[in-house]
Amino acid sequence: MRPSLYYDARLKSVILTANGERFVIEYLGKELFLPADSANAAYYDKILKQGEKEETGLIGLVSQVRKKNNAGHSRARGFYRFDAYPDQTLTRAFELDDFDYFGQDHNMNSIGWRNEANPNGFLAARGIIPGKEGRFISDSTEPYTVNIPFDFVEIATRLKQDPVDILKNFMADVCQLHSTDELPRADGFNSRGTEAEKKAREYLKQAYRLKKDII
Repeated sequence: MRPSLYYDARLKSVILTANGERFVIEYLGKELFLPADSANAAYYDKILKQGEKEETGLIGLVSQVRKKNNAGHSRARGFYRFDAYPDQTLTRAFELDDFDYFGQDHNMNSIGWRNEANPNGFLAARGIIPGKEGRFISDSTEPYTVNIPFDFVEIATRLKQDPVDILKNFMADVCQLHSTDELPRADGFNSRGTEAEKKAREYLKQAYRLKKDII
């Protein structure tokens, strides 16, 4: 059974076969051919063909995703997507995974990395790939329990959205929180853009009759 994650994999090329696209990756000294997500494969095929990337390849994380089969079968097929490390000197430091934070519950689920700027290694939240020079924004969220009325849940259902995700998106827009490949956020908050930020802030000003520019 193939693993679902390949850290520090080198993407060498994307090939087209009778069964769809395949990633050709180098992993632990072996060459693997993995079924690729079409859109993701097309993007990285273009990147690889730019400049010297076709010769050197790209280092990154290969992860398994499940997609519905267009042929109408009920079982979803397993594909893989590739995410290049923003810092190409980045590698996993598995021996650091056992380190525990004390008194910081929001940062306990962390894994080890190292790069050229941090040869001794460092910890970053599980689920993100550290950005340039290993940088990222730590999770500093505070848990709150909120009762969500059915009316709002019903609106979210019509929008085909999770009600909690809508609230999180609103907070990200109001606070102008951005998560990028170069500087990812461990808390997962990411604004939907300038226009959404503007509208969210206008709502607060109108709803709370803010006369001072405090946001």
